[in-house]
Amino acid sequence: MCLCAVLLAAACGGDDASEPAATSAAAATTAPSGAAPAATDAAAATTAPSGAAPDRTQVSGTALPQFEQMEDDPAVGRQAPVVVGADLLTGAEVRIESQGRPMVVAFYAHWCPHCQNEVEELTGWLETNELPAGVDFYAVSVLEDATRGNHPPEKWLRDEGWQHPVVADTPAMSVVDAFGLVSVPYLVAVDADNEVVLRFAGNIPGGAPELAAFFTTLLEPAS
Repeated sequence: MCLCAVLLAAACGGDDASEPAATSAAAATTAPSGAAPAATDAAAATTAPSGAAPDRTQVSGTALPQFEQMEDDPAVGRQAPVVVGADLLTGAEVRIESQGRPMVVAFYAHWCPHCQNEVEELTGWLETNELPAGVDFYAVSVLEDATRGNHPPEKWLRDEGWQHPVVADTPAMSVVDAFGLVSVPYLVAVDADNEVVLRFAGNIPGGAPELAAFFTTLLEPAS
């Protein structure tokens, strides 16, 4: 089954709501189906959000185009940018790049209610289940703002019991721009050659079990 079909089939009865990346300099004036449009008023800042984490993350590679829709996404087949930074929870170095295995990168903002719901459900589900082996899973904390809820993001994630590597975006929002993010939550799937195979904005339809099924589909040979 193709990866798009996995999420599209579930989306018919799922909640794919997402929060606009209103503070991103890269915020588009249109949004993917099911996502709120990015703000175009004065709230759409062109500088880093107040309270953003220190610039301890490095991004390399060619930026992907801004995400508009999952079908016919021009980013598919392109090399994903490489992100290197310190894990917010452990301090260990994290390199977000295919290590010869597929990977999924999830983007969350601490103040976004849809991100909060997804992180809570996923961590709860993982208490009694496991994601399929053979696919790496990373998170990126984006759009940090000390004036909004659940700050700092590392406390929020630690309190939720998050167990996967997570790095913070730079104050200049380099990761947001590199991956073409326009709303959160946001997901990018990459194959073993570090090529993008799918991008998706909004909550995963069907929740954590559907994400696990998605991991399994990533392991299937391309048809």
